[in-house]
Amino acid sequence: MTQLLREKDVERLLRGISTNHVETVRSAWRALLREPDVAVPLVEAKLASKAWQRRPIGPSSKYLGILLTLLHELDDAAFRSAITRLRSAPLHAYNRHTVDLIAKRYGDQVFGELAGGVPVYISDEVAQPELVFRYLKCWSKMPDLAISTVTRIDVVALKDEMDYLGQYLLYYDSIVLAWPNKNPRRLHRWLATMRAEMTFYHEVGHHFHQHTEGGQIKEQEREANQYSGLMFRKAHPVFVPMVRVLFAPVFWGMKIRKRIKRGGYATEA
Repeated sequence: MTQLLREKDVERLLRGISTNHVETVRSAWRALLREPDVAVPLVEAKLASKAWQRRPIGPSSKYLGILLTLLHELDDAAFRSAITRLRSAPLHAYNRHTVDLIAKRYGDQVFGELAGGVPVYISDEVAQPELVFRYLKCWSKMPDLAISTVTRIDVVALKDEMDYLGQYLLYYDSIVLAWPNKNPRRLHRWLATMRAEMTFYHEVGHHFHQHTEGGQIKEQEREANQYSGLMFRKAHPVFVPMVRVLFAPVFWGMKIRKRIKRGGYATEA
């Protein structure tokens, strides 16, 4: 009975990918992760198909990547064996590229676990990974933080060409954080760490609200920002009010200046 249900979950997973239905993918993904002993052989059977030797058509181009990603989450040893088998098979060029890409991206090891058993993967390019993990472990202990159902957190090195500090991966309920390595001055390091903390809470906010649309959707970003602000205030109950008091004259000055400008424009009109 259990095997039959998980077989249906594999089919649901692929169907959700083909229709871009986030809730279907999430539901099937979580069901399969809960029973790795049953799910691993089912995924391996899919990966043994000769279909990967042919040119992918339509949404099937995404199936190989999602199956390999799932297998890595279920069993790292099985994942590595599957990569070896697929690399020796006569795959279509597109599918071979997918295998090579997934092998590079997911051929890593769990660095540690946060509250609730959330696995953290830290890239070799990130400086001081132990310190980064300590920060994440501290932030994840925040009361009421919706972290326990996040499937994984990846930390990569922030590079000049990147236009993001964090990402919430809708399908997998996972988070990617881009960590800055270049912060030689103490003040810059402190600001970068504070920004990373707020980004962490922001991405957890996307997960908390179970957002289903990719990209910068205004309403989703507003909700994630509100969640981040709430968690940051809880984490720093003294610091946040103190900053508000210290910088209140600056904020009020900016508001007054804007109003004066608007009044001037209105007069000119």
